[in-house]
Amino acid sequence: MKKYFFLGLTITTVLLSQQTIAQTNAQTGDSTIKNYTRLANSTNEADKAELENQLYTLLKSNKETDWLTASRFFYQLKKNKVADSIATEGKKKFPLGIWVRNEKVDTVYKEKDPVKKEQLYMAWIKKFPPQKFPADQQISYDYARFSVGTAYAEADNVKTALEYANMIATPAWKGQGWAGTANLLQKNGHLKEAAELYKKAREDAYAFKTTRRNEPGAGFAAIGYAGYSKSLGSVYIQQGDYEKALPLLKEAHDSSKSINGSINSDYASALMKVGKDKEAFDIIDEAIKAGQATPAMKKDLKTLYAKVKGSNEGYEEYIASVNKLLLENIRKEVSKQIINVPAKDFTLKDVDGNAVSLSDYKGKTVVLDFWATWCGPCKASFPSMKMAVERFKNDPNVKFLFIHTWEKEANATDSAKAYVNRNNYPFEVLMDLKNDAGSNPVVASYKVTGIPTKFVIDGNGNIRFKFTGFSGGMDAAVEEVATMIDMAKNTK
Repeated sequence: MKKYFFLGLTITTVLLSQQTIAQTNAQTGDSTIKNYTRLANSTNEADKAELENQLYTLLKSNKETDWLTASRFFYQLKKNKVADSIATEGKKKFPLGIWVRNEKVDTVYKEKDPVKKEQLYMAWIKKFPPQKFPADQQISYDYARFSVGTAYAEADNVKTALEYANMIATPAWKGQGWAGTANLLQKNGHLKEAAELYKKAREDAYAFKTTRRNEPGAGFAAIGYAGYSKSLGSVYIQQGDYEKALPLLKEAHDSSKSINGSINSDYASALMKVGKDKEAFDIIDEAIKAGQATPAMKKDLKTLYAKVKGSNEGYEEYIASVNKLLLENIRKEVSKQIINVPAKDFTLKDVDGNAVSLSDYKGKTVVLDFWATWCGPCKASFPSMKMAVERFKNDPNVKFLFIHTWEKEANATDSAKAYVNRNNYPFEVLMDLKNDAGSNPVVASYKVTGIPTKFVIDGNGNIRFKFTGFSGGMDAAVEEVATMIDMAKNTK
C-alpha cells in the first residue's frame, strides 16, 4: 500500500534547514559542498580525517556561511559536541547573523497572544532587517509573518490575518501560507475569506505544476494542488453549493497520488447531496477497499448499498469480501518489505523513571514506535496504534514500546506523559533523551531519519520490518501493523 512519507519535522523546520543549507552551499561553492559530502559519506577513515582538517580550515574564515558549513558537516560526522561548540562560538562571532536571527525568532513562535506576538515580530525585524540578508534567506521572515497571521486568525481578527497572509513573499511558499491561514478562517466560519485564499493557493500550485515548473521550489509548491482543491471544495460544501464543490473534489481525487480518505469522504458527501448515489458508492467502495474509509463513509455505506443494489441483501457478504481483499492486498505488500537485521539493544527510562531494556523482552515480538509530541504525523497515527495495542493486549508474546525522541523542550518527559495520559493511550512510553554528546542515542543507533518510524522485531532480536510515515487510513494502518506482527512471530 502506498504511504504518504512524513519526515516528522514540521514543514517550517524542514524548509528553514533546507533554505539555510542552500544558501551556505551557494556561498561556499557547490563543488566544495559535493566534495565535503563525498568525504562525509566515505567508509574510509582517512577521508573523514581529511574532511575534519578542511572543516577546521573553514573556521579561520570571517564568513558566517563557512562556519555554518563546518557545523553542519561535523554533525554529519557524528561529532555533535564539536558542531554545537562551533554554533556557540559562531553566535558570539556573528551576533547579528543567521544563527542568532534564527534563534531569536523562537520568541515570536512561542508567544500565543497575537498582539504580543506581533510586537515581538516587529522588534525582531528591527534587529535583523530583511534587507541585510540575501534573497535566499528571506523565507525566515515569511515563517514569522505566517506565525503572526495565524495567531490573529485564531483570535478571529480576519483583517489582520489576511494582511499577514498576503505579506508572504517567497514564491514557492505562498500557497502553504495562504492555505494555512484559510484553514483557521474556515474553522471560525469565515468561509468567504477562506475560499479566496484557497483559490489563490490552488491557482499558485497549478502554475507551479505547469508554466512555472522550472522555478526553484516548484516541486514543493505544486504538491499542494490536490489538497487546496479539496479544501476549497469543502468550503463550498459548508456553504451548501455542492455543484460548485463537485468538480474541485473530483479534481482533488483524480490528481491525488494515492487514495485519500479525507478527499473521498468530501467527494462522496457532495455526490450524495446531488443525488449521484452510484458515484458516491463507488468512491466509498474505493476507500473501503484501500483501508482509507472515514467513520462518516462507513456510516453512509450501508444506506448507499441499499439504494444502488435495490436492497440490503448481500451486504454482509460484500463487507466480508471487501475486508478479505484488503487483508490480501496488505499481506501481499507487507511480504515485500520483510528484512532481517539485528536490532540494537538499549536501556531507557520510561516516563515514571523505570529502566526498560529491549533485551527484557527476548523471545517476544516487539514493536518500536519512534515519535515526539511536536510531530503531527506521529500523533495522527496514534488512534490506529491504540487499536493495534488493544488488538494484542491479551497476547503475552507481543510488546509495544513508544520511544519519544528528538525532544525540543527541557520538560520533554513530563510533556510526553501528559500527552499520552490526556488522550487515554495505553502506551508504554520510553524517553530517548539527549546524551552528553548532544545526540539521542537510540534513534541514532536505529538510523532513523524521520518520524514516525516503526520497527517490528522478532523473538530472536532481529528487525523484520521498518516503516516510516502514516497513510491516514486507520483500517489499513491497523491491519498493516497486525500483519507485520503476525509475520514476525512466524519467522525462523
